[in-house]
Amino acid sequence: MNANIIQDILLQVLLALAYYAILVTVMRLAGKRLAGQTTTFDLVILITISVVLQTTALREGVLNALVFIATVFTAHQLLATACARSTRIRNIVRGCPRPLIRSARVDFDALAREGLSYDELLAGLRKLGYSSPEGISIATLEETGHISAIALENNGERSAKDHAGSGGHGNTT
Repeated sequence: MNANIIQDILLQVLLALAYYAILVTVMRLAGKRLAGQTTTFDLVILITISVVLQTTALREGVLNALVFIATVFTAHQLLATACARSTRIRNIVRGCPRPLIRSARVDFDALAREGLSYDELLAGLRKLGYSSPEGISIATLEETGHISAIALENNGERSAKDHAGSGGHGNTT
């Protein structure tokens, strides 16, 4: 291989790494809302950002395309492995679970910090089989962007309504 080809490959690797880093950062800044179920509008924004970044980061040619794909895939696998092995890295990349309901009381500050409306919380609860926050011991917006909920205990027994699943319609994630 001549020096120009090696330089071109290295440049494409660096551009692909920058592309991946920017996308991960954008996803993190967008919060868990974009991580789970997204609205059509969220999806359009994410795709638009990705396309613009890709257009900037992907140089012409089949070799550059292969290098770009291999680099982004490898970076993603390495980051996923790091997240699986390190709670600290996972919390930086994905965020921490956030309780939204405790002892049947909605934490409106937590909803605001996550960019969720009360209606979106209710929609997420309905997906889990709950009609309201009453009767819920804890409902959490998980790092995946999904809502999980555990019913209050009745007579020392856990309710059969204990669930974990996706968060509501729209931007509940």
